[in-house]
Amino acid sequence: MMILFSVVIALILERILPQLVEFRRFDWLSEYTQWLADMFNFQRTGAWLASAIVLFPLILLTWILNGMFENALFGLFELAFNIAVIFFCLGPRELDTQVDHYLDALDVGSSEQRINSASRLTILQPSSELSEQVVQVCKGILVAANTRLYSVLFWFVVFGPVAAVMLRVIEQLSQNQNPDERLFELRGRLSFLLGWINWLPTRLTLFAYMVSGNFDDGMQAFRNETGLSVDMNEQNNELLQNVGFASIATRSVENDTQAMEVVRKSRGLYLRSLMVWLFLLLLLSVL
Repeated sequence: MMILFSVVIALILERILPQLVEFRRFDWLSEYTQWLADMFNFQRTGAWLASAIVLFPLILLTWILNGMFENALFGLFELAFNIAVIFFCLGPRELDTQVDHYLDALDVGSSEQRINSASRLTILQPSSELSEQVVQVCKGILVAANTRLYSVLFWFVVFGPVAAVMLRVIEQLSQNQNPDERLFELRGRLSFLLGWINWLPTRLTLFAYMVSGNFDDGMQAFRNETGLSVDMNEQNNELLQNVGFASIATRSVENDTQAMEVVRKSRGLYLRSLMVWLFLLLLLSVL
């Protein structure tokens, strides 16, 4: 139960202390990877060995700290360590705050503000056309909820702090835009690895979306998915976008009011899905 307790406290801290989110920065990770690339010459080591060189020290450090704090001071240090790991592995940006910023932009903002706010939630460049932009944002929210939140919680409950740290580091490195050619293959291998790591959490999230929303439409969208990408990362994202969006009972967007309504429905779906996830995590922690 300590694991689930740690998860709940970390989620509450994220909501009531949004200023702490600013500490969830991974700028150091790019410098750390560049330093290792210079030291070991990643062009010669190969992408898989380079991945191991980057990940192993961070995994080892987390494992050592986890062992040091385990059952220390009647479990209080272990609880504090677990909360810290979960909190700093979420995000890194708080999703609900970004959704609020986009809703504010829809309400009173200019077209430029809307595009800027939308770009923080979408995978692709946001469209300038409102109806298309809102669909992109809603789908982006449903993908981000899985990437930023659900996957971290799942692997933390299953394998502990080491798994949560490994997932977030791999995700951040796979998106690193460092122009160094020696890191190009490294990003490709880590992206491939991330796709398979997220395979199971993605399917559980699809179930949560369907249960929390329109189950029939969501299931129909899942059954109709025949043109999935070969890349597992892209395949996961396609499923989350299409099945998740189909689980929202929505209509065409013709004005700002309807746009805000659809975005709120997307947020409501991922928040309700969080309740389903917490129930699943409770079952996992008991088992």
